[in-house]
Amino acid sequence: MPALSAPLTRFDARVEAATSLSIAALHAQDGLDDADARLRDAHRRLAQAETQTAFELVRLRLATDRQRRVDDQLLDDIATQLEVLEDIATARDEAEQDLLDLLARAEQQHSAAAVAATAARIAAQGR
Repeated sequence: MPALSAPLTRFDARVEAATSLSIAALHAQDGLDDADARLRDAHRRLAQAETQTAFELVRLRLATDRQRRVDDQLLDDIATQLEVLEDIATARDEAEQDLLDLLARAEQQHSAAAVAATAARIAAQGR
């Protein structure tokens, strides 16, 4: 998989911090533990949903091009495209919430592991 040059979602940095992998490495790796694999899959779904949302927004802009005569067909096309965009945005919002839920769990586990490591270091120094 080629290196990803642009962010796929606004949560890329959090995903990278939670998994200790770059987004490119995360998406390219097989054999991830279950939590990281779920996070990767949720990130992938959100990235795809973001792409679909952007695509459908472009289609809406094309439907409202000033070159077209305003008539019933144009209004129907706009209404149809708005419905499609609404459905895609709803799916994107659900994918985003799924990713956020998984990120919250991963960040909590990461934080607990850091606290445990610090406590172990302090205990070792006290001996």
